[in-house]
Amino acid sequence: MAGKKRGALFLDLDGTLADSGAGITSALDQVFNALGTTALTEAEKRFIIGPAFQVTMPVLLGARGLDESMSDSLIREYRRIYTAEHLPHTPPIEGIGAVIDELAASYHLSVVTAKPVNQAVVAVRALRMEHMMEIVIGPEPDAPTPKARLLERAITHVRGVRGGDLGHEECWMIGDRHHDIDAAVEVGTRSIGVMWGYGDEAELASAGATHIAQVPADLLTLLG
Repeated sequence: MAGKKRGALFLDLDGTLADSGAGITSALDQVFNALGTTALTEAEKRFIIGPAFQVTMPVLLGARGLDESMSDSLIREYRRIYTAEHLPHTPPIEGIGAVIDELAASYHLSVVTAKPVNQAVVAVRALRMEHMMEIVIGPEPDAPTPKARLLERAITHVRGVRGGDLGHEECWMIGDRHHDIDAAVEVGTRSIGVMWGYGDEAELASAGATHIAQVPADLLTLLG
């Protein structure tokens, strides 16, 4: 993948490449069920995909009248369940595999995700996309990191692969939540918000997405 390519695509994982929502919410519902509290609402299921759990878990606990100091221990229990029962079976978004395969011929591809990096590597392997990715960037499990910093790390890596001539105008951040677009705006790359994940068009547009893709095949048109 070290040959000269047109630019670099930095892809969010959950909701962009991976149809991982059902596994994530199922594992979290198991945690809440063991506490004897209510399952996730539909709005909460959308809310939790994208940000780090260190951000969302206290909000979920507060909504249930539970002590937010439980957050770290519940995140650990969630991760235990999710890693054992769901992560190795992470399915791809329908239609994304063929699109990524085609884009890999023209672009350097990397994953940039808020998912802990050890989980992200397993998920990308489950998607059978690891051979197409220059690098998988995510935070350490207990060190949530702003997505803009993760994007910068990925750009630095690909710039090294490319020999230092990768400009920000050649880089695209692609994701389904405003966090992805926010990172692109902060770092200075272009961006594509995708509509098959957990955000909506208003969220992506107001964050400043360069383009919005309705279906995976749109990426080929926008980037072709």
